[in-house]
Amino acid sequence: MRLFIAIEISNDMRGELAGILKTLKERSCGGRFVPVENFHITLHFIGESESPNEAMEAVRETCAEARPFTLSLGRYGFFDKIAGGRRTGVIEIEGELDALNELKDRLETALEAHGFQRDQKRFKPHITLGRNVEHDELVADELRSIPLGTSVRVEGITLFESTRVKGRMVYTPLMKEKFAEIE
Repeated sequence: MRLFIAIEISNDMRGELAGILKTLKERSCGGRFVPVENFHITLHFIGESESPNEAMEAVRETCAEARPFTLSLGRYGFFDKIAGGRRTGVIEIEGELDALNELKDRLETALEAHGFQRDQKRFKPHITLGRNVEHDELVADELRSIPLGTSVRVEGITLFESTRVKGRMVYTPLMKEKFAEIE
């Protein structure tokens, strides 16, 4: 099983992201774009694992001490510039980032206690719009100028299984866990 843990986003947020994704598709010279239904904020990519129960237990432990917080959409940006101008197009996440980072740290500790490796990369919260996206700086500036601001109240996290079905990635929730400390 290919697993990851993420924050699900609201339908309002998906709608706003669908608009900027449409513009990105129109203004770029190609790429592999993420279907709107797959938008999420990744907390930890586990990868191939035959231990979903251990991952579920780590999620439960993490949520038992977490409190709700609010995140919102930031600006367009990109990662991993490679030859030919291809990039991973993303929307940056803003809001209560201290609470988000605390949740991420708590999750990493719980996962490690259940036999999973800690994420070694610096955590940069975002929602991926597309990979190998090709555009110039004028398009990037245009996308950055699109005002975004929808927010989501984070009250839990989800363990997903990622499978390829007919050439498309499908993310299936295996477990949704609410935070114990609901305000």
